[in-house]
Amino acid sequence: MTQGENKTVPPVYVYDGSFDGLLCCLFAVFTYKEFPSDVVRQYDGFLPCRTVASNDEQATRVRKGILAKIGQEAERYAFRAYLSERDGIEKHILAYWKEGFSVGHTLYARAADDHVAAVHGAAKFTMNERHRILQFLRFSESNGVLTSVISPKANVLPLIAGHFGERFPNERFLIYDSARGMALVYADGKHVFLPLEDYEQPPADQEEQKYRNLFKMFYNTIEIKERHNERCRMSHMPKRFWKNMTEFADSEKEIAAIYSKSLAKRP
Repeated sequence: MTQGENKTVPPVYVYDGSFDGLLCCLFAVFTYKEFPSDVVRQYDGFLPCRTVASNDEQATRVRKGILAKIGQEAERYAFRAYLSERDGIEKHILAYWKEGFSVGHTLYARAADDHVAAVHGAAKFTMNERHRILQFLRFSESNGVLTSVISPKANVLPLIAGHFGERFPNERFLIYDSARGMALVYADGKHVFLPLEDYEQPPADQEEQKYRNLFKMFYNTIEIKERHNERCRMSHMPKRFWKNMTEFADSEKEIAAIYSKSLAKRP
């Protein structure tokens, strides 16, 4: 405990932000027979706090306990919820697991429970974001490497690595999450996650530009001009993805015009 500990106030848990670190927080909950006021990555407030260091042995013990007492879904839901990065989700996850150790597999049916609802809702949010990224992610090729930039609302890189690894096992690719400064790098059948402060895709070479033009031609050809509906397009293809999509590459003026037109039509 830090100085000025007040035993009547549960401490704030400070962890390293990793999922294993969160597992270690649950280990601390049972070790110290307490439940934290909050679970954060950094804290400079006035409440007592407990720094929970990541420990591989503790994380492994907790993971085995979750699988044995609650089931694999408890870890899966919690991991997806953790990736949602919603405010306060770590505390909900700890409460979700803690309750699961008491009620076992019936945990999943407790939809009215606040912590179960929070975890399952956050997990669904993450998976919906993963689905959208798989729809709207576009690769460009440069010097034999496929590259893409995404800006998802949830941390979906760990959930899409296997998808693209299976589909492009012989390729080398890089997917950069500009919202988190993190890159997924895949080569020789293996992938790693690397921190990357900034990344800008190389300019399209002649071959890449040819494929971009073909894609734009296809995109424009399949539209039924008489049924053009800008609001419908923005509903099915949210504007936040446009800046990273090949269909709109090199078309900043066109996109800006569409934005202005859509805003002008709003009541």
